Amino acid sequence: MKTTLLITLLLLVLLPIHGCQCKIVQFIFGDSLSDVGNNMNLPKSLAQASLPWYGIDFGNGLPNGRFTNGRTVADIIGDHSGLPRPPPFLDSSLSEDVILSNGVNFASGGGGILNETGGLFIQRISLSRQIELFQGTQQLIADKIGKEEADKFFQDGRYVVALGSNDFINNYLMPVYSDSWKYNDQTFIDYLMETLGAQLKASNQIQPS
Repeated sequence: MKTTLLITLLLLVLLPIHGCQCKIVQFIFGDSLSDVGNNMNLPKSLAQASLPWYGIDFGNGLPNGRFTNGRTVADIIGDHSGLPRPPPFLDSSLSEDVILSNGVNFASGGGGILNETGGLFIQRISLSRQIELFQGTQQLIADKIGKEEADKFFQDGRYVVALGSNDFINNYLMPVYSDSWKYNDQTFIDYLMETLGAQLKASNQIQPS
């Protein structure tokens, strides 16, 4: 009886070490409506939420990388869902443990579905690049907790994909981009939808909400 009890106690101690008691977290993909600081870590970017009125109704009232006076769309979705707010991918303090506890936000102001969108901002993270960073994150977590646990962690995660306006405002509607004369309204929308579909299929873990 004592031996059985001792083995049971040892198993209870060891299980958290060998298994992942992972939280459900968010993974955010998007543009300035969801960016929480990635562009602030792109030194050459012309799209940075650093002006005085950004963040006036959030935290200490100072600019914090959000292109808003307060919460972003992703913040609001997460708060209503009871999920932690994920930090920006480019945050220097990001680690595997932070990802497992909070998820990650890949959104970038000026980014779009098309790689050329927002080129005038010099630096921004397009959706294709955000997905590449997510794939790297998947591998990082798999190396940390094992593939089986990592697969479950990402399958249980919540995904927000919110972008596309820059593809019009900072691409199609600006004559400096070739897309403005290569497509008409409908064919450009078709092009965006085909591109977005292919991008989401690049990682079968991403489920837009």
